[in-house]
Amino acid sequence: MAWRGRAIFAPRESLIQQACIDHWRALGLPGTLVACIPNANAHGQPGLTPGLPDLMVITPQLGCVTGFIELKADRGVPSDAQLGIRDLMQAAGIPYALTWGRDAPIRVLERWGAVRRQARTA
Repeated sequence: MAWRGRAIFAPRESLIQQACIDHWRALGLPGTLVACIPNANAHGQPGLTPGLPDLMVITPQLGCVTGFIELKADRGVPSDAQLGIRDLMQAAGIPYALTWGRDAPIRVLERWGAVRRQARTA
């Protein structure tokens, strides 16, 4: 297996996505939803749009607006399509977060009120 420059213990994006969903299922607050957007490898397939974020977040704290999170592995680089979607959402005032690693999206879920906050160790 060829080495692709990923740190030995750095999770792949798919594992980060699963960790976020598992975290929400375990610690999610009432009236919230965190769901995956199944859009991987949207290369010209009908109905798929390149650059859509990985997670959709609905919480009472965000009100009538849905938030979106783009997940990246530790050394991941967002595509031009992903940056374009980010810019579009930010211009429209839609909550959006571009995150790296496993912990950053969990902190966004906490900040947006989708999951209970966890105690932090120093």
